[in-house]
Amino acid sequence: MRKALAVSNIIAVIAIILFIIQPFRTAPPTPNVTAGEVSIPTTEGSYCWDGLLSGGCVDKAYSSVVAMAGEDQPTSVSPGEKITVTFKKKPQQIGAEKWVGKEQVESVSMKDHTIVVPDQKGVYVYHLVAHWKQGDGSYVFSVEVK
Repeated sequence: MRKALAVSNIIAVIAIILFIIQPFRTAPPTPNVTAGEVSIPTTEGSYCWDGLLSGGCVDKAYSSVVAMAGEDQPTSVSPGEKITVTFKKKPQQIGAEKWVGKEQVESVSMKDHTIVVPDQKGVYVYHLVAHWKQGDGSYVFSVEVK
């Protein structure tokens, strides 16, 4: 009886460790993007990832970053609102771009995983590229400043 309990406890601890570390993961973590208490949906783009047992690259075909963001409706935000981007596994580096229309793009500075949206009304698409030791991933989301 005691051996069975000890074995089940060991299995439970191993399962918890594997769940937290996720060594068999074959894709980069998905970001949690929020504006205050509101969750902003993201679309995953192309990525490369090396898991413990497998790895590789996935190319997702979109005509543009703006088209990639078109999978979800823009989330309404207030002028100058702060958007927070977090991952379960913190990236070594993360970059962001802001798209206005289909061709106007500019780099966005992120401080403490936060992006501040413009004060001007309009729809803005944000493209994120995150880098980890195991690889990298790209994501987009869109907001409408009202």
